[in-house]
Amino acid sequence: MTVAGERARLLHWIEAETPSLVAFLSRFTRAASPNPPGDTREATGVLTEWLGEAGLPYRLIAPLPEAPNIVARLDGGRPGKHLVLNGHIDVFPCDDAHRWTHAPWGGEVTEGRVYGRGVSDMKNGTAALLFAHTWLARLADTLPGTVTLTAVSDEETGGTWGAQYLVDNHPEVLGDCLLNAEPGAPTTIRFGEKGILRLGISIRTPGCHGAYTHKSPSATRIAARLVRELEAITDLPVAMEPEVEHALETGAREMDRIHLPGAAAVMRRFSLNLGVVRGGTKVNMLPGACDLAFDIRIPPGERSATVLAEVERIVGRFPEASIEITGLSEPTWSSPNHPMVTALAASCEETCGFRPRAIASLAATDARKWRGKGVPAFTYGTTATNVAMPDEHTDIAEWIGVVKTLTLAAHSWLHAEAAR
Repeated sequence: MTVAGERARLLHWIEAETPSLVAFLSRFTRAASPNPPGDTREATGVLTEWLGEAGLPYRLIAPLPEAPNIVARLDGGRPGKHLVLNGHIDVFPCDDAHRWTHAPWGGEVTEGRVYGRGVSDMKNGTAALLFAHTWLARLADTLPGTVTLTAVSDEETGGTWGAQYLVDNHPEVLGDCLLNAEPGAPTTIRFGEKGILRLGISIRTPGCHGAYTHKSPSATRIAARLVRELEAITDLPVAMEPEVEHALETGAREMDRIHLPGAAAVMRRFSLNLGVVRGGTKVNMLPGACDLAFDIRIPPGERSATVLAEVERIVGRFPEASIEITGLSEPTWSSPNHPMVTALAASCEETCGFRPRAIASLAATDARKWRGKGVPAFTYGTTATNVAMPDEHTDIAEWIGVVKTLTLAAHSWLHAEAAR
């Protein structure tokens, strides 16, 4: 069978099996896997049952017994490159069920949508990659290369026991390219993401009775001045590689459309969020302590050292203040001109009638774990509809388009790389 014939067969399977795909997504969503607390065993069982019924080998890697990771390897019938598919099983917790009009863990299918916590982020993407792995296995005899499916359990709390554990301890999951299906928008292919620098800044003074303001500086007033001065980091110049800068300029309009106006500008600058402020005990006591927690995002092309040097310079003007780095992830990116970007764009145009733009991601994904090991990694998924909000849902028609694009892109990339 020709490559074109195989692609036609893949599309036929997707169309013919759509009802069972929707039913699976509903069931997967019903298997609650909020993190925290992070117990994903029921949801993992839904995935492994599918693999078992399809006759596909897999193994569980569980550094935490309640949070197993799935690794399923498929060897094609002839030599080629190694493609890794990655999605996560854990989802955000749901502490606002009273605000939902659909049961958060119900997986309800109605009016062309599937509802439930985590169905958008990212059970629909993990399911899509599971299906792609299954269909590619049906073509294994003529498929070049290797496909490895990784479904991990610790993405929502940083990935220490999920993707990070796999790439650090099981190099067989690294491969030559990674395809991830986190939500964003099917009109975009994400080739990189901003880095994260999390800082704790503590201000300490003697403190005193609130009537005796001459006795001690106020920790909260010092904190207020410090916060204002730290805004300067959002104006720091940003250096980017030309191909990254060009891609972000080309995709700016689409970024603003899907993430609201201003998203493209934020992508190309350092951003500062003061997430937590703790200071003061009583209204008539002058505060002797104030603790601040900052989340700083670093644009692709830059490094944490640039912004950290500026933060240290500013904080150095406040002798009462001290800094602690509480989290760090450097920005990561792959070439926006990589063959996988071409494969995704062409497959989307073929199946959905439009050509997505290559952009970077404002939020973090597990793709960064592979980029950190030198593996090109790309993300393509459905619209991030109501992620972590009441009535989170997935549009079925859009999702099936993404399933087709991911499956055809994986098939195309493997064949194209084998032909090189």
